[in-house]
This record gives sequence, structure tokens and C-alpha cells, in this order.
Amino acid sequence: MAVFTDIFIYGMIVPILPEVLQTRVHVPVEELQKWMSIMLAAFGGAIFVGSPIFGYFADKGTSRQVPFIIGLLALGGSTVMFWVARTLTALVVARVLQGLSAAVVWTVGMALVVDTVGQAQVGAAMGYISMAMTVGTVFGPFIGGVVLSRIGYDAVFAIAIGLVALDIILRLFMIEQKTALKWTQPEAEDETAGLFDGSNQNHITAYQTTEQVSSDNVSIDQRHSVSCPDEIPGEAASSGKTSRVPPILRLMYSPSVLLVVGATVVDAILWSSFDTVLPLHAMKTFNWSPFWIGICFLPLFTPSFLSPQVGDAVDRCGARTIAFLGFLLDLPTFFLLRLITHDTTQDQVLLYVFLFIAGIASTLQIVSLMTEVSIVVERQEKETPGLFGSQGGTAQAYGLYNVAWSGGQVLGPLIAGLLSDLGGWVTMVTIFGVMSGLTAMMIAFSDAKVLRWIRA
Repeated sequence: MAVFTDIFIYGMIVPILPEVLQTRVHVPVEELQKWMSIMLAAFGGAIFVGSPIFGYFADKGTSRQVPFIIGLLALGGSTVMFWVARTLTALVVARVLQGLSAAVVWTVGMALVVDTVGQAQVGAAMGYISMAMTVGTVFGPFIGGVVLSRIGYDAVFAIAIGLVALDIILRLFMIEQKTALKWTQPEAEDETAGLFDGSNQNHITAYQTTEQVSSDNVSIDQRHSVSCPDEIPGEAASSGKTSRVPPILRLMYSPSVLLVVGATVVDAILWSSFDTVLPLHAMKTFNWSPFWIGICFLPLFTPSFLSPQVGDAVDRCGARTIAFLGFLLDLPTFFLLRLITHDTTQDQVLLYVFLFIAGIASTLQIVSLMTEVSIVVERQEKETPGLFGSQGGTAQAYGLYNVAWSGGQVLGPLIAGLLSDLGGWVTMVTIFGVMSGLTAMMIAFSDAKVLRWIRA
């Protein structure tokens, strides 16, 4: 719900922002594009800066709920500022607050999901989150534009405030896993106390066995700490000591994390490039109106409704395997998009088909990469318990993921526009196809399971 609310409100504001700049702030027409770009930069910059910061404090704090509510306040503040803004400064601040809210949702929110569902079901959970993101992306601009034109400016923000109010209720009543244990602990203690009345010898034996295992684990940890004299000072030992090196730096130096970050940047570039180049290409090639240009985005979004099923496949087959398939599928798809150059019915039908395949590839990429982030952190924590402290490093890892995604979203339109200007549509889709193929190769060579699957 947090993902849907954040993306929905962001998308709902997009179609009304030009009118706000013109009618309420009175920006000259010749400066409209400049201030639209500044608004985009303010949003992206807030995500870029805020994601690692929120991730750090979420992992170091005692609760995920507090930063989650801070993000809600940022979203509410940005919505109200957009509603009443009469100056450019107020609009820029509103976009910054909106970016900070998105940073919280995509760092703390993702970490909260991992804490709640457990590692075995992360893929399926990320699938539902991806679907929420898609629903917000599709319906936000549509409802914003329709409500503005049919009802009025205030009605747009009345809907937004209603969603924020619902989000307030959900976040305030949210119960974290460790908080729930405080409620269930007295029951566990009562049950344990009843074990010693002699009525259930089997439970007594199980309790004693558990105590013995715990004692053995302590002994193993103690022996390990004694038998590792060559350990680097400041490194986390298996005894649970935390490292002096900031967790986010450890994550940044991890080859696995760098692989996920690099693949995420490419994924975001490919996804966001369509927003810049596809409308212009469709208009020039087919002479389509804005309505039909909007319709041609539907094949891109439709496969995202299969995200839960993709998440199940990720849990069964592995995140890197599904990510490899996603980027590999994009390779021929972008090369086939080279064929869409003539105003014929065949080219129009093929465009919808190829965009649908590109949507499938993007869904495979997004769900698998979001899942792989938590897998990498869990693997490092298993290898060195206590490496990231008591809260783990999940939120900081998703902070890096969010930085990568936002960076790709900024680079995508710039690269796509530049390639389109220099070499045209054919050059752009060719280079993006090569990028997809190279990314698929990187993922394949990083995972023995994927290589075995290819050879088989």
C-alpha cells in the first residue's frame, strides 16, 4: 500500500505539473521545459541522497516503523505544498519531500518486507510490490489527468490526501515481527513453566535438548573466536561482534552487490527510455494522437500484473536465473524493434507485440533484482554473523538499490534522447539490445547455476 500510494501520487501530479507551473506560478512558456527538468532533478536528487541515509538509520535504529512514518510525513507535506504552492521554491521543496518519501518506501519498506515474510518467500512478496508499483504508475497519471479536466484542481489533491490518510492508519497500526514477539513471549513463558509439573515429559525433554543445543552453539562460538588469531582487526567474527567498517561500505565493495547495482542501472535505463523516445517515434512514424500514444504503453505495463507469479519462479529457480532470462529476452526484442519504421498496419501490430515482450523482460528483471538484494545480504550475514549489527544490513542494501534505480531513471531519458538525436530510432534500440546482452552475460558468468543451465 505504501508503494502504491507513493507511486500513485507521484504519477497523478505529473500531468498537472505543467498547468501548475503556468497558471499558478506563472512560468513563461519558453522556461517551462527548464523548470520541468529542475523538478525531475529535485526528485531524483532527494532519492539519491535520502536512500542510503534512511537505510543506515533504519538498520541502526530499533524500529522500522519510525523512519517509515517520517517518510509518510514527507509525502503528506509534499502533497499539501503542491496543493497550495504559489512559488517555484515551494514546488521544488515539494518535489524534494516527495523524493524523500520515495526513498523511505524503497529502502525501509523493502527491508520491512524481508523481515516479515522470510527469505524463502521474498520473491513472491517482491512480485506483489512490483504489481503495486505498476498499478500506481498506470492509474496515477490517468486519474490525475481525468479528474483535473472533468472535476477540478482541488479534487486531484482531495484524492491524494485521502490516500495519505489511509496510509497513515496502516503505518500507525503496523506491528513489526520483533514487536509481535513481545506480545507472544508471556504465553511462551507460561507454556514453559507448565512443562515442569511432570505432566508432559516429552516437552521437558525437548526443552532440555534446546538448552543443550544453545549451550553447544555458545561453545562453538567461543572456540571459533579463540582459534582465529589472524582475523583482521575491526572485522566481524562469528561470535556476533559488529564490524567497525560501516555496513554500507562493505556492501559497496561486495562484487555481488555491485553486480545487482549495475544490472539495476541498466534495467532502469531501458525502462525509462521508452518514456522519452517512444511517444515521439510513434507520432512521427504512425502520425498517432496523444490518445493512441498513451495506448501503446499498455503492452509495456500489462505483464507486470504477472509479477506475483514471477516472484514464485524467482523463489523456485533463483533470482539470478530469472534476471538472466529477463536481460536475455531483451536482446532480440530491441533488435526486432529496429523493424518498426514504416506506417503500416503490420508495423503497428508488431510494435504492440514487441512492447509486450519488453514488458515481460522488464518484469523478470525488476522482481528478480529486488529479491537478489536481500539474498546477497543474507549470504554475507550467514558467512559472518553480526557483520551488519543486530538489525542487519537489508535497509542499507535497498538504499543502494534505490540509488541505482533512480540514477538509471535519470540516465535513461538522457541516453535515449542523445542516441535518438545522433543516430535515430534504429541506433538507439540496437545499442540498448547490446547493453541487455552484455548484462545477461555478466549475470551468467557470476553464477555457476546459470552457466550449468546454459550448457544443459
